Amino acid sequence: MDELTRAVFDAVYRSAAQRGLRVLFCSLLVLKHALRGLAFSWPLYLLSLAGLALPGDYAWLFYLLLVPALMVSAAILLFGLSEEYLEVVQGKILKLRDWSHLFKI
Repeated sequence: MDELTRAVFDAVYRSAAQRGLRVLFCSLLVLKHALRGLAFSWPLYLLSLAGLALPGDYAWLFYLLLVPALMVSAAILLFGLSEEYLEVVQGKILKLRDWSHLFKI
């Protein structure tokens, strides 16, 4: 990329409109991957809620299932978010109509 093209790209990329679009796209990506993590690990969350329904001294064992559920959800969120951010958002001039491409499977 020549110097003039790079200067124009940098000026557009650092504009307030592009920063706002990057914030919007990142928020949509967080929502997408958080819902994906919940959809993948919902049985663990449901089993951990069984601790509320079961009486007795061992109901707390079901609460331990929250640990792997949160770990799976966090891993899906962090890895998916970082990978898709690098692929879709970083280093690109965004347009508002491009948000629909985030939700294509």
